[in-house]
Amino acid sequence: MMFKYIAPVALLVGAASVSAEEYQLFTELRADHIRVSGDNETNWDLNGTYFFDKKVTLGPLDQFEYINKVTNINAGYSRAFDENFLRLGGEYFAANGLVVSAEHSRVSGDYINEFGLGYLVSDNFIVRARAVKPEDVSTTYWFSASYNHQLQGNDYVGFTAEVDDEFDYFTLSSKYFAALNEGRYIAVGVALADNDGSSSWAAEADYYFSQMTSVGLSYDKGDDYSLNAKHFFNQNWALEAGFGSNADTSDAKVYSLNVTGQF
Repeated sequence: MMFKYIAPVALLVGAASVSAEEYQLFTELRADHIRVSGDNETNWDLNGTYFFDKKVTLGPLDQFEYINKVTNINAGYSRAFDENFLRLGGEYFAANGLVVSAEHSRVSGDYINEFGLGYLVSDNFIVRARAVKPEDVSTTYWFSASYNHQLQGNDYVGFTAEVDDEFDYFTLSSKYFAALNEGRYIAVGVALADNDGSSSWAAEADYYFSQMTSVGLSYDKGDDYSLNAKHFFNQNWALEAGFGSNADTSDAKVYSLNVTGQF
């Protein structure tokens, strides 16, 4: 089951400046405690991304432009269900609009290599092609395009479509971000997918009481849902907690805790 992994906690709402902040280094440590029919497992995830130029917030401290245009490197380590997952990747944005990306990941000795080429047609439109090669499996190719429609101020509606080379799998996603009044914001995302005739959908929404505090929820076609709350205690550190389950059965539950550092 896929969740947004997060549950209700007491909200800490404080006064915060609405000025934009700038960050280059993002780190995240996450723990997901999963309980299924009496059995339980705690999974861990550690991720970091460094951008070679500053990323500017749109108001909330965890909201940035829809289409990233900054060269970066990223790495991650996960321990889930007694398996170790390792990942190392990056993106390079050239001055002429060319975008090159690469990623290497491993799980229990097996690897997946990914290489991508793209072109930044404009600040609001990017196209990409990816080649994904798992160990001992044929290479698959993926093609995508993302478009950002800028609204008033920092508000926007973004769209992304992706399809594989045999047109067996297709996804379409969209995100809406808007400033409300009195320093409040909203972000809403929806996604549709078709996997060789089997369709699915998912939706999520986050409401920001200020640039530092938010609550959110998600729901999908399989009746999986999650609830979350997130608070930045200062400009650099945030704590997020949440709960996820399924509306049709209470056998599976996910309790999550996430610490984020931005510098």
